[in-house]
Amino acid sequence: MKIRRMVVVLLALSAVLVTTTSASAQCAMCRSLLKTPEGQQMVAAFRSGILLLLAAPFSVFGVIAALAVRAQRRRDATLTGKEGQ
Repeated sequence: MKIRRMVVVLLALSAVLVTTTSASAQCAMCRSLLKTPEGQQMVAAFRSGILLLLAAPFSVFGVIAALAVRAQRRRDATLTGKEGQ
């Protein structure tokens, strides 16, 4: 039963992926606006905003990962008796 369900899910997923079309959500006015110098500044600001918003989650993940690695190394050092390193 699990194999049949997995086959059905894979077929449905492949059908969705095969039948998708590219989305062109911009209207003609928006497209022409983005070609102007002011529009290019807006695009650059939008990209910078995205990068700024991505910085916080990556920083939090990096700090948590560094703390986890440090704790694991200390635990390993304590178990092996090399606490001074």
